[in-house]
Amino acid sequence: MSLGCVRAGRTPAAVRAFAVARIVCGAALLAAALATPWGARMGAFIVPHAAAAECGAGDGWYATGCRRVMRVANDGSWDLYLTGYGWHIDGYTDSHRASLNARSWGGGAGKHWTDANGNEDILFAFVFLDSHDHPEPIGGYARQWYTEPVLGGLSLGGGYFLGLTARDDVASYLPLPLALPVASVRYRRLSAMGTFIPRLGGLNKGDVAFFWARYEF
Repeated sequence: MSLGCVRAGRTPAAVRAFAVARIVCGAALLAAALATPWGARMGAFIVPHAAAAECGAGDGWYATGCRRVMRVANDGSWDLYLTGYGWHIDGYTDSHRASLNARSWGGGAGKHWTDANGNEDILFAFVFLDSHDHPEPIGGYARQWYTEPVLGGLSLGGGYFLGLTARDDVASYLPLPLALPVASVRYRRLSAMGTFIPRLGGLNKGDVAFFWARYEF
């Protein structure tokens, strides 16, 4: 099935250019989807069948999570994401590390909602080049707590991410659930963000730190 992206030949010289083109195309399609009413609810898969009328008024995990997701989707402000860099920390030989892609180029979009304490609920989705130069989508919900701003708007953030990703080398893009820590350094509307991905048997051979940037509109 074609989504409108141009396909290219897979000669050795074209592999990286084709991968980057797929990233750009995928990010453009993602941004277009997020602009639709359906796309505004992109994080609802974390709370199945989420809809504002279904969240309820209780304080259980389902109702609370549902309300957070729908609040961001309905009332949040838009964000732009640009990736990034993948740091292959340990568990790799020098020759293996040299063969892996560290330039995790890509991008996407999302929304955030800031509470009365200056902390954020975030929905986001983006596509980037993985360690083997294949497009990898990722998306979900994140919660960030921030320090009080200093120096005109500089603050540190920390929290978690819950969502899904999919990789070419894992069952040909079988969706995989994720739960990861997220940290950030924010100056006014611009943030540098990152996460730590521990080694998981059968999925990756070593620990990886992944970094990206966010601009809040």
